[in-house]
Amino acid sequence: MDKIVLYIITGFFIIGALDYAFGDKLKIGQKFNEGISTMGPMFLAIAGIYSLSPIMAEFLSEIFTPISNVLSLDPSLFPSMILAIDMGGYSLSETMALSSEMRLFSGVLLSSTLGTLVSFTLPVAMSIIEKKDIESFIKGTLAGIITIPIVCFVGGIIQGINMKVLLWNLTPVIIIVVLIMIAMKICCDKLVKVLAAVGKCITYIGMCGLIFQGINIITGATVISNLVDTQEVVFVAGKMALVLSGAYPMISVISRVFHKAFIVIGRKLGADSATVVGILGGLASNLLVFTTLKDMKEDGKIIACAFSVGGAFIFGGQLGFVSSKAPEILGTFIIVKFLAGIISIVFAEILFIIPRRKNQVME
Repeated sequence: MDKIVLYIITGFFIIGALDYAFGDKLKIGQKFNEGISTMGPMFLAIAGIYSLSPIMAEFLSEIFTPISNVLSLDPSLFPSMILAIDMGGYSLSETMALSSEMRLFSGVLLSSTLGTLVSFTLPVAMSIIEKKDIESFIKGTLAGIITIPIVCFVGGIIQGINMKVLLWNLTPVIIIVVLIMIAMKICCDKLVKVLAAVGKCITYIGMCGLIFQGINIITGATVISNLVDTQEVVFVAGKMALVLSGAYPMISVISRVFHKAFIVIGRKLGADSATVVGILGGLASNLLVFTTLKDMKEDGKIIACAFSVGGAFIFGGQLGFVSSKAPEILGTFIIVKFLAGIISIVFAEILFIIPRRKNQVME
């Protein structure tokens, strides 16, 4: 399945490139260009933190390895629970994991769900959405976060991890999920401020890594000897951009071909067209969900926010990163992300939307 997905994306990459060259006749050439244009922002986002990953892994190993040994946990779990896959989650797991199975489990499945929520989604969303939409965002996020241990368990089983080992290593994940849920209900503002501070700290560290790489490339002087090779950093960012230049046209075509079907499904779930458009955009980035949240109806807001917790980035930067660094788990990654998105919507319906409709009928 991993190669099939990449072959499909390659097909859209070729069609998109040709359409762009011949004047965007099919209206997907511009999407191809958007994918290519992510190269600069992508390099800026990942180059620094990725370059410093060996040094960070060495530092974090000294802290978490003793704890992991005492608790019989894999040390790669700890960075993956707080860092997104392309913000150091995978790179640190690659060095800290005790086995290849746990490297992929922590570095891809866990960091693309829980790690992304903690280091990116929560702090960024709260800085974008309007005050009147915060309650809907919290409800949707609560519905979405419940799915993380479930889909990570499914992904671990698909990857062939021993069930006993998998369940034990999911224990800290469940604890973190429960703590975040409690914090969101009791002191959401404080939680967001803490996570925003963590996000800024990650940005500052990454910028230091980028500066060190820049000095090395421009002058040839080595400031820190243990940085990831420059060519590897450029290759990863470049491959991510190329994958996106095929994925964006694919999303565009899927949206157009199945637009009416998506609208029908959305109406059955209580979602309006703005919600459907937001979720489809969320396949690339959940930023598209949060920037259009104000245009959605109440039920749609909850559904879209729920989906954006685990289902976002399936065909965005995360897909590009996984295809570059761990293509052997690409199929499982897509299954887990889609499953997270679908189950999140189901939980949103059961926990919030259906009860609210019943209350409205009773009134």
